[in-house]
This record gives sequence, C-alpha cells and structure tokens, in this order.
Amino acid sequence: MATTVEPTKMTQATSPQAEPAPRARTKMPSQRTLTIAAVVVALLALGAWMVLTSARRKEQFATRALLEARMTAERGNLPLAATQFQQLVDTYRGSDAAREALIGLNQLRLINGQSDLAAVSLREFIATSPEPKYAAPAQALLGAALENASRPADAAAAYQEAARIAPIDYLKAEYLLQAARALLAAGKPSEAQAAYQTVVDDYRETASYTEAQVRLSEMTAGKS
Repeated sequence: MATTVEPTKMTQATSPQAEPAPRARTKMPSQRTLTIAAVVVALLALGAWMVLTSARRKEQFATRALLEARMTAERGNLPLAATQFQQLVDTYRGSDAAREALIGLNQLRLINGQSDLAAVSLREFIATSPEPKYAAPAQALLGAALENASRPADAAAAYQEAARIAPIDYLKAEYLLQAARALLAAGKPSEAQAAYQTVVDDYRETASYTEAQVRLSEMTAGKS
C-alpha cells in the first residue's frame, strides 16, 4: 500500500521592518529673535548714516574755514592767514580742505623766508602718499624751498617729480620749466635742454610752450 507523504510546511522567518529615522525638526527663529535682528540692522544702518553725515558736515566746515583763510591771505594779513591754515590742518586733519590748507600754509612760509620749515613740513606730507592733485603742488613747493636753500639739483628732482605726477598738462609743462631753470643753476645744461624739449614736443597747447621754445632756441643758438 502506497504511503502518502504529507507536504512539510516551511516557515519563513520574517525580518522585522526597520522604522524610518525620525526627521530632524527645523527650529524656527522666535518672534523675539527676529525683532532683535531687525533692531540690530536698523541700528547699523543708522550708525553708517550718522558717520557719513558727520563726515560731510566736517568737510563742509573745513571748506568754509579754508575759504576764510584764503580770503585773509588775499587781504594781505599773512600772519593771521598762516594761523588759520594751521588751525584748519590741526582741526580737520584728513580732510581734503586740510590738505589744501597745508599747501597754502607752506606757500606762506616760503613767502616769509621760512624755507627750511616748509621743506620739513612738505616732506612729511609727501611721505603720507597723498593723491597726485595734492602731491604735485607739494613737490613743486618743495622744489622752491630747496632752490631758496641753494640746492638746485635737489630742487630740480622735486620739480621733475611734480611734473611726472601732475594730473593736468599745463601743470606738467610749468613744472618742467621750473625743473629746467634749476638744472641750469645746478650746472646741468643738457638735462635742462631735455626738459625744455619735452615741453616743446609734448605740451604745445599750454602757456609754457612759448617760453620753452624761446629758452631752447637760446640754448641751441636758434638751431632747434
């Protein structure tokens, strides 16, 4: 008799399902935090505005003081003008008006025969690397101070530097004429001639052209 074999029931092990990882909750800033941040931004903007406004007011006051000092000088009261220029330099240091006042002050010093004092002040100013519009006249005044001190070669170097950095052609030409004069006094005629030639070649549209042409003609016996 055939034996019936009952199929064996296989039990499969069911692995437990992994639960999803909990999502990180994004913490939203509180209303108090947002309010504080807004106040900080507003305060920073207000501070920047106040600094800008203060700087503008300072420059306006300095410009007014500069005009007053110049008017005093034009009226012929040079001692008072020098005092006003010095006060402006001390009070509004770092402003454009103060830089112009320092140049004006040293012009008065040259007029008053204080060439050594002017030279020291101008060198200190030039060492701060001012913009060309201030550095060029400062170098030219330094050249004048050195000429007054009987140092023509050094004066010529200062004038040449003034011509190099001057932002306007007519100033470049004028400073080159001054450099040529100092070079002649220093016994350097060939270099003086070169300075005159530069004016003739490069700055024909300036008032210095005619003088340079005349001087050059004199030096070359009319052969230029």
